[in-house]
Amino acid sequence: MKPKEILTIVLIIIAGIYLAMNTNTDPNQVTITGKITNPKGDAVAFSNQDTSYSTSENGNGTFTISFDLDSATYIRFEHGPEGSAMYIYPGDKINLTIDTELFDETIEYKGSSSSSYLAKKYLLEEGNDPFGEVYYMSSAEEYKAYLDSYKTSVVNEFGDITDSTFINNEIISIDKDIVYLIGRQKEVAEYSEEAKTYIWKTRNISRDFNFYTALDSLNSTDFNKMVEQYAAAFQSLLNKVTDKELIVKEKEQITKTTNSWLERKIAIDNMPQEGEAAIDFTYPDKDGNEFSLASFKDNLIYIDIWATWCGPCKAEIPSLQKLEEEYHEQNITFLSISVDTDKDAWLKMIKEKELGGTQLWADGWSKITKDYAIFGIPRFMLFSAEGNIISTNAPRPSSEEIRGLLESNL
Repeated sequence: MKPKEILTIVLIIIAGIYLAMNTNTDPNQVTITGKITNPKGDAVAFSNQDTSYSTSENGNGTFTISFDLDSATYIRFEHGPEGSAMYIYPGDKINLTIDTELFDETIEYKGSSSSSYLAKKYLLEEGNDPFGEVYYMSSAEEYKAYLDSYKTSVVNEFGDITDSTFINNEIISIDKDIVYLIGRQKEVAEYSEEAKTYIWKTRNISRDFNFYTALDSLNSTDFNKMVEQYAAAFQSLLNKVTDKELIVKEKEQITKTTNSWLERKIAIDNMPQEGEAAIDFTYPDKDGNEFSLASFKDNLIYIDIWATWCGPCKAEIPSLQKLEEEYHEQNITFLSISVDTDKDAWLKMIKEKELGGTQLWADGWSKITKDYAIFGIPRFMLFSAEGNIISTNAPRPSSEEIRGLLESNL
């Protein structure tokens, strides 16, 4: 063989080795690319009860994320206030598209038949409301037939899915739900006809009053009027009821619900505004040492209100840790306050995730959530070195805006 031919063969072999070394052949790596139309912020997360993976959309709604997976699992895609179930396998290459204006109706998964099935299943669940009129106003036999019909429509959506384990798990889950619903409906069947009619009709009333939006969009006077209208609508239907026990029970519930919304509105209206003094609080760390805002005087304080059971909260952990690392030499205190009631779960996650900053335990919804009108988490807040409000709804660690806000206040 001529030297030139030998050299050619050697070069081919070297090129092959180089290509093999630089080509990702990890059979466990999952890659998800996506396009979000009308994005709600830039955070994108995929999480289950054991772990979470997060990234950010690139400013034009696109994103890419890769992570290793040992076995097939259910996982939840989350963006903005909403999310959707997925079922993924090691090695999956999935392309996700969604328009947040019609979240569940527009989500599509290319490369994941099981995730597509779960999306269709959710829409079928919405369209076949098991707690709708049929739940209250039909007989046990009629209700069972309704649920059996729903099961058939869901099973028909399996399509080309061949994973028998996934299919069997889904059928078992559907059957469990049906058994549960039939049991629940038996309890309702014992109510009087007027009680069932009242419960059904008031359920529709509740849908007509969007208090969550009204909390921010209405002033206190208009909000109070809305609450009065809500109570009056319930009372109007209750006036047609003759069951004295039901009347007493429902009047108590109406009062409880309206008082709750009024308290929320007062909390929001009384919450300190930008530039005003922060409302202090005191909570213990894992060793029982108590800390308050005053404990971190002369430092900018970035607060994370979170919980171990909160998927979006866990999705922010890697970005928060990165932020802490970037600013560890600056006068910034990173303060995380858990609303977990399970202290052991909180301590376990601190250890497993190697959580930095100062970790405090609020033991549920308490003073800080009341004073700062926190009804959903995660919530991030930023306080000045003087203890004044900079933002009670600060950007998340995964956002592009947070660094600019920190820099402008250092």
